[in-house]
Amino acid sequence: MSAKLVSLSLAFMAGLATATNAQQDYPTRPVHIIVPLPAGSAADGVARIVLPAAEKYLGQPFIIENEGGAASIPGTARAAKAAPDGYTLLWASVATQVSNPNMFKSLPYDAGKDFTAVARVAGQSLLLAVPTSSKISTAKQFVEKAKQAGNMTYASAGIGTSAHLCAELLKLKTGIKMRHIPYQGGTQSVLDLMRGETSMMFYSLAQFQPGLQSGELKLLGVAGETRSKFVPDVPTLKEQGFDVVLNSWYGVYARTGTAPAIVDKIADAINKALKDPGVIAALDKTGSEAYATSSPAEYQSFTDSERKRYGEIIDAAGIPKS
Repeated sequence: MSAKLVSLSLAFMAGLATATNAQQDYPTRPVHIIVPLPAGSAADGVARIVLPAAEKYLGQPFIIENEGGAASIPGTARAAKAAPDGYTLLWASVATQVSNPNMFKSLPYDAGKDFTAVARVAGQSLLLAVPTSSKISTAKQFVEKAKQAGNMTYASAGIGTSAHLCAELLKLKTGIKMRHIPYQGGTQSVLDLMRGETSMMFYSLAQFQPGLQSGELKLLGVAGETRSKFVPDVPTLKEQGFDVVLNSWYGVYARTGTAPAIVDKIADAINKALKDPGVIAALDKTGSEAYATSSPAEYQSFTDSERKRYGEIIDAAGIPKS
């Protein structure tokens, strides 16, 4: 072997050893995690419960960077340009990884190619609520009335949100006609539902809580595979004969190309935090249920499946792309 080849071989082996050591030593400095939503949002609240608890297992602090606005696109795009070294991560919602790729004709990132799944963190069951003044008591009664009336409306916190698409899925599965009333955010949409200005809405328990406590809202069903532990007496829509399953969830993603050993370390730290009784209790107060069992590979499979399913719902509902 020539001296040049020997030199190249030694350089390659040295580089490989350096990369391996870097993976083994990770992390040696704080890990930044971009939350592409405003501080104080539901997604941000869950992040600030889970990530501080995960720090002791990771060995370095998580630095949360909020970059809200524009449908979460700018923050997600910045995460997509990060180095694949595990030091800049994305805290994602359904919108960033599943809805937006199906709602926008062009994005400054490719959710399927630019990110690799790390950990599915927590989720919130979507609940079907109506104003108590409507006198409707079950999902079946609502569907029957919607078929007869033909002028029902439903509210959402915005086009392309899980709540919006869940109502569209109910329409597709039952054949009912409802007009969408999109709001910019959740507070006003729930207040108008309480007043009976819209007919129904899907949303999380935390958002509906004021109306439930005042007696102005009534829950008809849970859009989940199983009942919610927070409202165990409310049956799922599947139990009532409607194949409507759609939940809101949050998770962590790394830049594609990040070493599997690093991805596994982050996932392990987060999953351990999600088993902490204090974390579970704090999440309970937000109406969020912790997920602490999925591997990065399982979460990736789930993400890909949900992206495809949401696309099918959006196409079937005829929702125009921006």
